[in-house]
Amino acid sequence: MIDTTLNFLTQEINTFLKIKNNTPNEDKIVLSSIASESGLVIPNKSLGLSLINIEEERVFKEQRAAYLNDNGKTQSYNPELRLNLYILITSNFQDKLKEDPTDDYREGLKQLSNVILFFQSKNVFTNENSPLLASLDPNIQKIIVELYSYSFEQLYNFWSVVGTKYLPSVLYKVRMLRFQGGSVDTELPVASGVDLNNSTVN
Repeated sequence: MIDTTLNFLTQEINTFLKIKNNTPNEDKIVLSSIASESGLVIPNKSLGLSLINIEEERVFKEQRAAYLNDNGKTQSYNPELRLNLYILITSNFQDKLKEDPTDDYREGLKQLSNVILFFQSKNVFTNENSPLLASLDPNIQKIIVELYSYSFEQLYNFWSVVGTKYLPSVLYKVRMLRFQGGSVDTELPVASGVDLNNSTVN
């Protein structure tokens, strides 16, 4: 599910950038880690979309674990797990190709700005407004993408851990992936007078 979500966002951004840049055959962003032991792995003249953290959503944490099935019995599940993802969009345009005007710092900032523009114009993705999402995984009902700001100290610490020099980038929080395996722990007859689905006692 995580891989599908990030692949979906990468494809959606690429579709937008192809229209914005009038480059129908060129992908500008790739799903990639930022660096490895040998250095930066995002291709030159590209944006990289990278997962940098996974967080459990605790504010809207699912509590109820018992449900009434069609046979009139209660089924007990582990509570649904809800996750938020933190993704970094990094611009790797470092003027390695001196004679190529599309490979410079300003071009990288332009493409990064286009990504920000994309999420400003559309930050909620559902099966209804994004057919690609439904085709990749119909179980993902909604994805919400929010700009996330972090301090200069956090920025410095992050790039120090990555082990490469700072590149222009923007951080987003992706809410909320829902994981439910569907395995039933127990199945018991429902107690008389209790409506689990409506949480009432007669």
